[in-house]
Amino acid sequence: MKRISLLSVAIALLASGCRREDLVIYTPTATSLAVAYQPYAPPVQSFSVNLGQGQTFRTSGGATISFKANSLVLPTNTLATGTATLRVQELHSVGELLLAGMHTNVAYFNNQLLVSAGEYRVQAWQGSTRLRWSSQFAGTAGSAPNLTTLSAPVPTAGLDTTRMFLWALPMVQNVGVRAAADSMGWQPAVQGARTAWSPLPASSGFYNVNFPLDTISWLNFDQYWRPVNNSNWTTAQVRVPAGATETRVYLRPVGYTSLSRTFATADPTLWQNHLPEGTDTQVIVQQLRDGQLYFGTARYVWRQNSIYTPALQPHTAAEIAQLVQLL
Repeated sequence: MKRISLLSVAIALLASGCRREDLVIYTPTATSLAVAYQPYAPPVQSFSVNLGQGQTFRTSGGATISFKANSLVLPTNTLATGTATLRVQELHSVGELLLAGMHTNVAYFNNQLLVSAGEYRVQAWQGSTRLRWSSQFAGTAGSAPNLTTLSAPVPTAGLDTTRMFLWALPMVQNVGVRAAADSMGWQPAVQGARTAWSPLPASSGFYNVNFPLDTISWLNFDQYWRPVNNSNWTTAQVRVPAGATETRVYLRPVGYTSLSRTFATADPTLWQNHLPEGTDTQVIVQQLRDGQLYFGTARYVWRQNSIYTPALQPHTAAEIAQLVQLL
C-alpha cells in the first residue's frame, strides 16, 4: 500500500490550482476556556525578594508594592528567611477581566455591581510554599510606616467622582460567601488597624492601601455601580447553542469596567441574571464546543423577561484575545 505524505498532498493541491480559502488549517482542540485563554491573560510578573531587606517593587502597570524586612511568614506563622518570589498580576480593562476569568459581582447583595479601578493579585512564594504577611507589618499592631502597602494608579478615564472601596478575595475562601453562582466572593477589606470599612481617597493620582493581614491574594479597587434606574432590577435571559462543554455569559453595563456573571437555568441553553430595566447592556458569550472556541457579543436594552441571542462565531484563542481587548 502506498503512503502519501502530507507534503505530497499539499503539493498536489497547490498544483491543481486550489484556492487558499479551500485549505483547512488545523488548530489544536481546546480542553477548557481557562486553559485556552491562559497564554493571553495579563502576565504574572515575578520579582525576586530578599526577605531580610525592606524592598519596593514597581509593576508594569505603574503600581508600587513596598514592605519592610522580615515581614513575611510561613504558614506556621514563623519568620520566613532567605529569598522568595513575589508574583503580581494586574487587571485594568474589561478584556483583561474576561481573559483572567474575573468579574465584579458583589457577594453580599442581590442588586449590587462594582465598577473596577484595577484588580491586583499579589502572592509571595518560597518554592512551593505560599507565604503570608506578618501581623506586625499588616497593620494590626504597628504604626503606618511599618505597614505593607500597595500604591495603585487611579484610572485616567471611565470613572465618576465616587471614591473607591477596597475589596479582597481572602486566601481561605468563605464557602458561604461564594454560595451565589454569579459571585466571585468579593468581600470588604478592612485596612490596617482600622475597625471600619472606609472609602479610599485618591492622593496624587494613586490609591494607597495597606495589605489586609489574612490575604496575599486578589485586591480590587471598586466603586458601586450607580445605574439611573436602580430600583427596578429585572431578570432576563441569554440563549446560547446547545452541546457546549463550557459556557461563560457576562453582562456589561456599556461604558463601565464592570462584568456581571450570569448563571445557567434548568435549560442549559438559557443563562440569566438581573440588571435594572432599560440598562444599555453588552452581552458577552464565551463557549467551548467539541474542542472549538466560540465567541460573540451584542448590545441590547435590558428588558424584563426578554431572551437575547447573540450570534457566536468560531475563533482561535488568539483571535478572541484580540476581540475582547476592543470591548
